[in-house]
Amino acid sequence: MINSYTSWQPLEEVIVGRAYTPDYFDFIDDAQVRNQLQQILSETAEDLDALSRVIEQSGARVRRPTLMDKDLFVRQQVQGQGAPLPPLTPRDWQITLGQKLLRVLPMTELDSICAEYADQVINPHNGSWDPTCILNGASASCIVRVGRDVFFDNSDFLRPDQTAWIVEHCLGPEYRVHEAVTDGHGDAVFAILKPGVILSSKHDMHLHLAEDFPGWDVLKIWDSSIWAAMEVGKFKYESAPGAWYVQGQTPTPEFTQFVDTYLKKWTGFVAETVFDVNCLVLDESTVIFSAYNKEVFAFCERHHITPIVSELRHSYFWDGGISCCTQDLTRRGGLESYL
Repeated sequence: MINSYTSWQPLEEVIVGRAYTPDYFDFIDDAQVRNQLQQILSETAEDLDALSRVIEQSGARVRRPTLMDKDLFVRQQVQGQGAPLPPLTPRDWQITLGQKLLRVLPMTELDSICAEYADQVINPHNGSWDPTCILNGASASCIVRVGRDVFFDNSDFLRPDQTAWIVEHCLGPEYRVHEAVTDGHGDAVFAILKPGVILSSKHDMHLHLAEDFPGWDVLKIWDSSIWAAMEVGKFKYESAPGAWYVQGQTPTPEFTQFVDTYLKKWTGFVAETVFDVNCLVLDESTVIFSAYNKEVFAFCERHHITPIVSELRHSYFWDGGISCCTQDLTRRGGLESYL
């Protein structure tokens, strides 16, 4: 049964995303390009499998998306259509609002999981991409749940009319609706670890956390861990200024051209993303992060929270952190007021 009102009540069931397997790109003639891409895909699969095991060890059930048919995928690439997004970041496409699952964007690879909860699913796209749909272009990452209080980022990624539609079709009169401007990166701008405890980033300048969360302890992270990763890796900022980054590699010009031509839907602009905020809360005493951050971990210790590192080596390529790569379906607990 779909049931999730916050990001911190005890996790019981969650979707962990999936990337294409390396063999999907066996057709690439350039061995250097093929090897670089297949290494990214292989290591991404290893990291997501490891993340799944960490979650399962906590007692929660993990669900995984299917993958697009390989033959169809290869035919599309040979025809030069560009690679569609893999089902890697389910938090961008759907969100649980209480006992309803809102599918903001259609992702066929999630259909079989969502079908099990058909009577609780709100799907404005009717299972297929419809450019006239009210939620066309929206992102579920723009919605933050705090029990009775729900924060919507009214930006280019979630327009006010789209917020109004969601409120009308998914929320009842028992909810309080708030505006939170984060420019479309809500789950990389602030994260609630438990009542009274918030991680935020340098991008929270348009939020009013002190007013909306009076008395809560807020740690603002000013520097994304990407900059430290770039310094110790082989990345040359001048060759690709912040758009995407491959850990431990300097992408060849051929690989860069391939990504920018055929994988444009895959990448974002990672220089602005603070992955240290993009985390998954298992319960009020345990949180999963993708990397160690001394300041964040000390903050967690102060609030009796155990941080767990489950590495995502290619967050800086995909522009997707732990929160992006997971989407909770069920958490133990009901609707409560925290503000």
